[in-house]
Amino acid sequence: MERKKFAEFIRALKEANKRGEDVDVIMKAHEHENAYIYNDGVFKKIFASEENIALTTDLVNASLDLFGSDCISHPRIVNPFVPGETGNGSVEPDVMLVNDRGGGMPRDRISIDVQHNGYTLYPARLVLYVSRITSNMVKRGDPPLLENLNVVSFQFFDAFPKSKNYRHTVQLRNQEDLLYFDMQTMTIVEVKKFLDHAEAYAGDNSRLAQWLRAIDTLNRDADFSGFSQDPVFRVLQNAVKMYNFSARYLMTVDMSDVDRAMAVFDKQEQIAKNMLLDGDSVEKIARNTGVPLFMVNKIKERLAQDET
Repeated sequence: MERKKFAEFIRALKEANKRGEDVDVIMKAHEHENAYIYNDGVFKKIFASEENIALTTDLVNASLDLFGSDCISHPRIVNPFVPGETGNGSVEPDVMLVNDRGGGMPRDRISIDVQHNGYTLYPARLVLYVSRITSNMVKRGDPPLLENLNVVSFQFFDAFPKSKNYRHTVQLRNQEDLLYFDMQTMTIVEVKKFLDHAEAYAGDNSRLAQWLRAIDTLNRDADFSGFSQDPVFRVLQNAVKMYNFSARYLMTVDMSDVDRAMAVFDKQEQIAKNMLLDGDSVEKIARNTGVPLFMVNKIKERLAQDET
């Protein structure tokens, strides 16, 4: 199912449950349909399940553009999906992996996240993930021997709208674009840009492009025969079927606390924008919306640029 249809299905499940109806009967009627893969609960159920570790490994290597000896080979899921758990218990990010390369090499730590809404604070959220994960690598008083950290974010908005690329690697660099620290990387995959400009990327046969096309095909319940010869995608095709999910689990998948806070802040930013358009002072807006003064000034600057 595509995102809107899946959201309507979950809403119908919840309403039926409130009426005391048997939601398992509803699930049974849709058991051979595909769930929306980028839904937080569905994504975790598929990619944080030990039985699907080959799927997750392939997706990670595709996202990080790793080949040969550089590949993640035997990762362990830190926050595995536990059968019977509810969505409310999900942790951030959606999937967390560690990979031991042996030979005294630093361990890999990989975080995978999906984000549909382009909140102003989302870049800060990614940086917060990096800092949280990094701080947990070293005990207080120990030398800062860090692990290789890769934060992968599948986004449905453009992080770099002026760029023709849909995959971006973000690292610490200086003003001459020289790499300062190579053990922390944010990999941003602009899913919507890739799908909206499918013709422009038609010649892209990278593994990541194959993944994005395969997932989109399953979400649209379209003909999957073009992917069925790939053993990894055959597993994905089965894993996404609705019969793998319980109504109880799907009904309890909700926004994380951070996402909920960002949604509230996003509404306050919209109020601030409207107040600016009404001619209110930036000081008054900051005082009444809770949006910091410097951010109100940034919104004001963007509005001025839009008018020119």
